[in-house]
Amino acid sequence: MFVLVVDDHELIRQGLIQALRGAGHNIVGEAASIAEARAALLFTKPDLVLVDVNLPDGSGLELITPLIKFVVLTLGDDPDSLRIAHERGAAAYVLKGEPVSHLLSVIEQLENSTYHFAAPALPHNRFDLTQRELDVIQILQTGWSAKEMGSHLFLSEATIKSHMAAIYRKLAVKNRTQAIVVALANRLIAE
Repeated sequence: MFVLVVDDHELIRQGLIQALRGAGHNIVGEAASIAEARAALLFTKPDLVLVDVNLPDGSGLELITPLIKFVVLTLGDDPDSLRIAHERGAAAYVLKGEPVSHLLSVIEQLENSTYHFAAPALPHNRFDLTQRELDVIQILQTGWSAKEMGSHLFLSEATIKSHMAAIYRKLAVKNRTQAIVVALANRLIAE
């Protein structure tokens, strides 16, 4: 497989290149920024691009196109980055804390398929919350009434109450306080 590696950290980029070459992949280019990656994409024809989310001139997610298999590499398990990567057509989302063997396994799976979105099990996925339910959870700690939350999110009070009922059911809790405790423990909201 012909691979382009995009990461602004020289040490990580070189480590990835070495691991990929050791697994029999051909490295067609490397880049440390979005600008360098765009240039490399014009002059190389990679089958796969490994791209870091955080680059000095923006988000590596901007580079994703469904015409090439993109594997997004990131240090954190940010649900928004995961969602954007998936929506833009990334083939996989891998945390940098994973063993190299995991990354190589994902790439091997991608080599043998046309599309396969692989991602870590992020906390919010475990509860199967919708994006709107996650929005409601973010403001639960404010102590606002359902009417105040609805005003903030441009939703009716009844809609907020419906979302809260779904959140309580999915988190297996009985009230707002329990929901906040579970959300904090599972990093659904920041402390």
